[in-house]
Amino acid sequence: MNKQNPKEQSAYNKFDGLMNAAPHKRYKSFAVTVADWESVWLDCDPNQPLPDEGVISVWPEEMFAAAVCTDKPFFKMDVHDFCDLLEAHPDATIRVFPNGKNWTDTAAEDLLEDMLEELDRVE
Repeated sequence: MNKQNPKEQSAYNKFDGLMNAAPHKRYKSFAVTVADWESVWLDCDPNQPLPDEGVISVWPEEMFAAAVCTDKPFFKMDVHDFCDLLEAHPDATIRVFPNGKNWTDTAAEDLLEDMLEELDRVE
């Protein structure tokens, strides 16, 4: 049996726990984590126009994006630049922290409000 060190086990427990959490819990975790870490992971290039379908999937950490985006690239973005993107596209649909089975879809303007609240808390 391959034993993991405590740090690896903790990361696995965090990953597994969040990937299996209810969508509303992952949404809250997303807002808190991106405010603390000041970065967002997206399934589209932030330097290109929004996808035609107008839906952007986002994750709080690379390991979650990598687990879901197995067949396409994902991109890291500064949280403040992401807030600017949300502000520029208030009607875009943001798919927050999908796990491959379920997620929370929200309007960009609503996510922006929640993220700014968390950023105010930590800054």
